[in-house]
Amino acid sequence: MITNIDQARKKESALHKVRTYSELVEYLDGLKPYEYSEASVLRMQALDKALGMPSANRDMIVVGGTNGKSISLHFAAKLLREEGFSVAVAFSSHILTYNERMQVQLESVSNKTFTDVVNEVIAAADANKIQATAYELVLIATVLQAKHENSDVALLEVAYGGRLDAAAYFSPKLASITRIAEDGRGLLGEDLDAVAFEMLGMVKADCWFISAEQSKIRLQKMKNWCDEHHVKWAMPIRKLATLPYMYEQLYGRVASLGERLAQIYVEDIKGKFSPFLRGNLLATQKGQRGRPTLEAKRQAELNPIKTLKHFWADQFDLLHGRFEHLDKENPSILLDNANNLDAFMNLFLGIRLLHYQKPLKGLVLILGLPKAVNAMEAIKIMRYLLKKVSGQITFVALPGEIPCHDPQDLAMMAKELNVKVKAAASLDEALTQAKLAVDERDGLIAIAGSTGLVSEYWNLRGIKKF
Repeated sequence: MITNIDQARKKESALHKVRTYSELVEYLDGLKPYEYSEASVLRMQALDKALGMPSANRDMIVVGGTNGKSISLHFAAKLLREEGFSVAVAFSSHILTYNERMQVQLESVSNKTFTDVVNEVIAAADANKIQATAYELVLIATVLQAKHENSDVALLEVAYGGRLDAAAYFSPKLASITRIAEDGRGLLGEDLDAVAFEMLGMVKADCWFISAEQSKIRLQKMKNWCDEHHVKWAMPIRKLATLPYMYEQLYGRVASLGERLAQIYVEDIKGKFSPFLRGNLLATQKGQRGRPTLEAKRQAELNPIKTLKHFWADQFDLLHGRFEHLDKENPSILLDNANNLDAFMNLFLGIRLLHYQKPLKGLVLILGLPKAVNAMEAIKIMRYLLKKVSGQITFVALPGEIPCHDPQDLAMMAKELNVKVKAAASLDEALTQAKLAVDERDGLIAIAGSTGLVSEYWNLRGIKKF
């Protein structure tokens, strides 16, 4: 049924320029990428109203944190699909195309779908004189597409912080904070407790909340905040999900968070019993006591329940730019969007695990370092890695608008710590040098520092779309 509001929106759209896909990309690239302010939240409210409130009656899961947001959403979406729910996901960044930010049923939307829905959003923004950022436009476009697709649940990634992020406008059924650490932008300060409360600002009363934060003291403070604000606290993540070798240590905690997000949504919000998400080998109902009956055991043998371990063995994958190991390249390439100390430590752990699995014959780290990152601390953890795996560092500048440390200054600091280091004028130059420094078959070149640096690698390869 077409309402008067829908007819009015279509009439408004007809009066505005309809852009092609390439014109939309150019338009979004010309906008401010994101903004952390009260105005951003108000713009999201205005956009939602202008589009006929697509967020209304829409189940939402919102995930914030310093690291691991997109991966936990990715894992949760896979599990919800396995449980039969239709899912839309809004990521806050992309590697090559904006389509990557908008997923429906675990697939990035087509160019046509993206063009249609974003044109609709821009028309509404223009008609109401809303000067939104690129992040805001694609975020509300994903919520609108979730309405068009009649998705059961929309999973939204908080781009930055919490309280003043555009996603804080929405009223989720379930919210989460992955990890709280010093970030690569420095807008929220160095007091991690204050950062935690800033991130909690996205959480609404009567919403479920769960975190994978590792500090027990900070978790207790977060629980106290939730109790004061009438938020439903779920026990935080303690175990690692049973992922394939190496990835369990790198992403086991955020995968476990994805499991719990899916379980809380399925069981506590939708009221559906799920032995699969509970990890039960027998379909023991919640609250049931005592040993299973012989009939229950027989049925379990005849109709075995897929376990999470088997699911991850079959269905595990990562998003592009998250510890993306291109092992078919000569030498192999590792791409990671790590941009802060916490993420760098996880990346370097992964490199060590690769080395233990099969000794690397040469390693070159091609890194850009955001200005907000403590350069000396970063170089110290790089030095520790190079004590375990023989190699060197090549510093480069970060592309785009992110302020970064000067590569020459970083190289001088690293030399003072007896680290083998170079500085390159470009990623292309750094790659050329790196290929001469490692074994063609068994060497590794790792590229990290920002999403933009990963994008630049693919651009050098001539790849425009995955």
